[in-house]
Amino acid sequence: MKLSKGEKVFVSSNYIVLTILTIIIVLPFWYVISVSVTPYSIFSSKDGMVLFPSTISFDYYEYLLKKGSMIYTSYGNTIRNTAGGVALALFLTVTAAYALAEKRLPGRKLLVLFFVFTMLFRGGMIPTYITIKELGLLNTNYVLILIMAFSAFNMIIMKSFFEGIPESLRESAAIDGASEFRILWQIVLPLSLPVIATVGLLYLVVYWNDFFNAMLYVTDWHKAPVQLVLRTIIASSSLPPELLEQAGSAPPPTIGIQMAAIVIVALPMLIIYPFVQRFFEQGMLIGSVKG
Repeated sequence: MKLSKGEKVFVSSNYIVLTILTIIIVLPFWYVISVSVTPYSIFSSKDGMVLFPSTISFDYYEYLLKKGSMIYTSYGNTIRNTAGGVALALFLTVTAAYALAEKRLPGRKLLVLFFVFTMLFRGGMIPTYITIKELGLLNTNYVLILIMAFSAFNMIIMKSFFEGIPESLRESAAIDGASEFRILWQIVLPLSLPVIATVGLLYLVVYWNDFFNAMLYVTDWHKAPVQLVLRTIIASSSLPPELLEQAGSAPPPTIGIQMAAIVIVALPMLIIYPFVQRFFEQGMLIGSVKG
């Protein structure tokens, strides 16, 4: 297809703008990776501007990941919180969305309004902290899983998707004697993989990146997620006391530790996202259109 002169200018402008935006987005990530593998002697001699290191060293990673390091414990805590949290959150979100997608549900509009109300008005930090404390969940392995186990926004996205599934499928299954649970498990969920992947990824990112709730509700470093360790390294320009004690000798320069920690924490999300990107885009589009 032959393009007109104006169309060629438009397409070329799009490529230029997108290329510039890509460089702006990728450059900080590349800089972080470069610094994390650059010996400090080279880094300091170039005043910190290292994009293509002449010598590669993994000393910072070796320091963070050495045997007995706090990073292993905190990484395990994050994996546990993320896996348990996403599983629980998807269960609650799917069941709530499936129930509210049923137009014959008594009080359906009132229930939807209740969930929307929670999106606009929250109890606040202090009442939430008091509630967590009275439930005996402070400084436990469960508080970081339960505190984010449901999102009304994600539930509405999934509810909109469920409403787009032909009602005749559920009615025919019910006539054949299928229970609501069987209809949900064998008919609705297989047709809802895009929205499940979308909502699951949203929960995954939230759980994986959470450090603020850990600051509020966890005081034991052995129960802290890796994001809290990373936050301490970056914000205070020093290592947590447990890491300093394990270091024995003088630790490597903090800048290298910071960059290596960022790579270690961000790497799982960078690996997972390309595999669910197609479902994520499709699910968000369907949820927004049908919402």
